[in-house]
Amino acid sequence: MKRTSLKLPFEYRDTPDLRVLDLTPDGIRCIPVLGRTHLRSFGAATTSEEHVHEECIEISFCQRGELVFDSMGKEYPFHPGMVFVSRPNERHHLRVFPKGLLMYWFFFRIPKRSYPLLSLPPKEAHWLTEALLSMPHRLFQGGDRIRLAFQRVFEVYDSEPHGTPQRTLRLRLAVQDLLMAVLDASAVSPEAKSDSPIERVIAEIRTNPVKPLSIDELVTRLALSPSNLILKFKRLTGLPPLAFRNACRIARAKQELEQGTRSITALASMLGYSSAQNFATQFRLATGKTPRAWRKP
Repeated sequence: MKRTSLKLPFEYRDTPDLRVLDLTPDGIRCIPVLGRTHLRSFGAATTSEEHVHEECIEISFCQRGELVFDSMGKEYPFHPGMVFVSRPNERHHLRVFPKGLLMYWFFFRIPKRSYPLLSLPPKEAHWLTEALLSMPHRLFQGGDRIRLAFQRVFEVYDSEPHGTPQRTLRLRLAVQDLLMAVLDASAVSPEAKSDSPIERVIAEIRTNPVKPLSIDELVTRLALSPSNLILKFKRLTGLPPLAFRNACRIARAKQELEQGTRSITALASMLGYSSAQNFATQFRLATGKTPRAWRKP
């Protein structure tokens, strides 16, 4: 895969599905890119081109959907509530499952002596920069604090009149809160998390997508109505339970096809599909390719 270097200025846009904004005209020079991706409809699964950001740290937060970051030769499953950090000059690209994805992201430009960082005193600016460059984890739990901090930045951006001192002040404070929320979350071990019963179910499906899944059993286990169960699943994963399980099976199938030697029929049986034909149909709907075509180098 070709490696490119994404340099500033970036390709900015503002659409319902993709917002890529520049905060530098508002005096927030350390955030040259603020993004939100919200895919509301089905489409082909996408993979971004492998690239690096020479000037910036990229910080992404997944609110809903199933993604994978490939960085420096390693895969990082990127699930709802998680934060992923790409440091300057680290090769990476993102693989996205279509529909339901909602993620936020921004570039933090490493400050130079030519401009102050968020109007902070020099010692505070130096500490903040060094803390962001030396976060102990690159994949960690984010949670509601980071989600709300991202939403606050967008809220201020959309609501405050351009060119006013209160817009600059509120944006600066909102960005400071977002950066501190990321730093606080990064200091906690990725394993030290408290998830809800439905998040545990989702984690179980990711780990073992072959296990039979019954909506009736989930309704009883989680004490939810079928409609609430589906609603909560879609909020967290972008998909209803059975469709989410199938997406996890397809993800497992891609790994097996790339690394394993099982026949298509054996793989379909292992993954719990009724037949090789049904497996091939579901795989083609999800990826645009047949299992045999996916396996070919």
